[in-house]
Amino acid sequence: MDNLQNSNFKLKKLGKYYVIFGIVILPLLFVLYQDDHMPVYEAWSNFLMVLGLGVSFATMAYFLIVAFLAYCYKPSKHLSDEELPTCSVIVPAYNEGKQVLETIESLLNCDYPKEKMNIIAVDDGSKDDTAEWIKVAGSRYPEQVSTILLERNGGKKHALYQAIKTSRDEIIVTVDSDSLVAKDAVRNIMGFFVADPQVGGVAGNIRIKNMDGGAIPKMLDVAFAFGFEFMRCAQSFIGTVLCTPGALSAYRRSAVMPVLDTWLNQTFMGLPSTIGEDRAITSLLIRSGNKVLFQNDAYAFTDIPTTYCRTCRMLIRWTRSDVRENLAMTRFAFSNISKWNWQRIGLQINLIAFNLGIFLPILFLPTTVAFIATHIHELPHTLTYCCFISTLWAAIPAMIYADRYSARKSLWAFAYGIFAALFLSWIPVFSVFTVRNGSWMTRELKEQGRESEEKAITGEAAHREA
Repeated sequence: MDNLQNSNFKLKKLGKYYVIFGIVILPLLFVLYQDDHMPVYEAWSNFLMVLGLGVSFATMAYFLIVAFLAYCYKPSKHLSDEELPTCSVIVPAYNEGKQVLETIESLLNCDYPKEKMNIIAVDDGSKDDTAEWIKVAGSRYPEQVSTILLERNGGKKHALYQAIKTSRDEIIVTVDSDSLVAKDAVRNIMGFFVADPQVGGVAGNIRIKNMDGGAIPKMLDVAFAFGFEFMRCAQSFIGTVLCTPGALSAYRRSAVMPVLDTWLNQTFMGLPSTIGEDRAITSLLIRSGNKVLFQNDAYAFTDIPTTYCRTCRMLIRWTRSDVRENLAMTRFAFSNISKWNWQRIGLQINLIAFNLGIFLPILFLPTTVAFIATHIHELPHTLTYCCFISTLWAAIPAMIYADRYSARKSLWAFAYGIFAALFLSWIPVFSVFTVRNGSWMTRELKEQGRESEEKAITGEAAHREA
């Protein structure tokens, strides 16, 4: 990781070269397409076709392995009140308004023994009335809710750090301030900690709360089900779930404390790592020798963006943190050959698949654009082929969603497959070349949206008074 942090590799310059390459290669291929040098272009096209087929077959083999592991997955047993450990539930909030109170009250309504659950609500220097709503929660429920009001916004990681240092309970649970937890979520997420002392973290099962927000939430709900109830089930079987989501996760305090300062002060390519704090803490736990598992019946429901632009910003932020953590985890997974075991091999296979998914588009995206530019007459056929392939692959999450939830709603998986292929395939490429950018983006938009709303309300009130 130090080599990555101290690297002089300039991604901005590489990004410029990549754009220049795309600008130059398109007319060059067009020229090659028109004259006797066509065999050069055909050779390159054939190479990419063979590579694409190879990746497709490797992906099929990978999903077969994942399906087998997911089939073998078993959730932890449910615990009695006496068996449940004490826990601190941390709710970090920034510009959430009254929503933070609703999140806290959903936790208080859980069927967890009140004497064993303490809630720590943290206001991270919000610019709206979030702090006031946190104070309301503290005054209404003084026996269970303690508050931390930070004067300045330091980021979600800093807010969590302050609360973790304050906590004294055996298990730490984190819940995003825009999420609502199911009544039995906190109880269900505890089983693995009691059963296995090597478990350092457990991921909850995240679903979409604002399903009435249009097509995007409906499509992403199917994608979430695939990511959690298929991919994370398989990862959990080998003890290496790669991301514990901020919306609902739990950690053993004794596993977190040794890496807490490293996590807070993490840097990447010379800049502080301010995004992907959930992925970062998971990586540190795995690299420290802890198991990280998934509990499929610990549900939390969270809001997601409902517009294309905001969805892209959210996915870019996630992908940037994936790039950073995949590099660190790949170095860990393929080092120290003497410690190879089935858990390590499973981690290696997952990382290879994830890295291919992120880095191969750098090669395929400009080539696809070049192909379309030189075969414009075949554009309808090409689009039809892409939609067919996307629909074929979408059958996997569709079957999972139909089995777990709803056959009718599973059809959104096919819509998402086409939507992702046509409108989201550029995101990995952009994220790789802008990986040093640690902007939250969606938070900034949310804040701007609230400011605009407040101005509109103020203006309307002034107009009425006039």
